[in-house]
Amino acid sequence: MKMFKKALIAALVLAAMPVFAEDAKPVDVTLTGEPVDITCYLGGKSGEGHAACATACANKGNPIGLVVDEGDKKVMYLVLGSGGKAAKDLLAARMGKQVDVTGKASKKEGMSVLMA
Repeated sequence: MKMFKKALIAALVLAAMPVFAEDAKPVDVTLTGEPVDITCYLGGKSGEGHAACATACANKGNPIGLVVDEGDKKVMYLVLGSGGKAAKDLLAARMGKQVDVTGKASKKEGMSVLMA
């Protein structure tokens, strides 16, 4: 099951369109979007009505994404903590809400990542 989850997460992140060039160096950004539990999001569940479940999943260590509207497309960033904090410590309490997240965004081999 863990391998299946990882494959689904990788497929979603690879499909995301970034705001910067392929394999660009990290760029300082502030992105506005919804923190989501990636597994739930892949199953079509997000928003305030799903926030309690997403929070519980995030607190268990499931990967967290930030869904950002970029024009007419949604972009999913895999959120990683920095400065000694885990992504869940930064975003679990804010699942299902629109938030501003500051960090370094990059793209490597098709994966959009935000070091928050």
